[in-house]
Amino acid sequence: MALNDQLFSRLVNLYQGLNDHQMHQLNARLILLLSEEISDSLAIKKIIEQVETENKISED
Repeated sequence: MALNDQLFSRLVNLYQGLNDHQMHQLNARLILLLSEEISDSLAIKKIIEQVETENKISED
């Protein structure tokens, strides 16, 4: 599923006004809820690998 503009905007709005601790809590909650919806552990592994790769690129 492509991340469309409306969904992206909703996600960005979730973080407005939150401090670092609240952002971490929100991230953890989102991850747990999404992982419950994605029952394919291989798909979750691929997503984590994608995020790791993107994170390494952004650090360079």
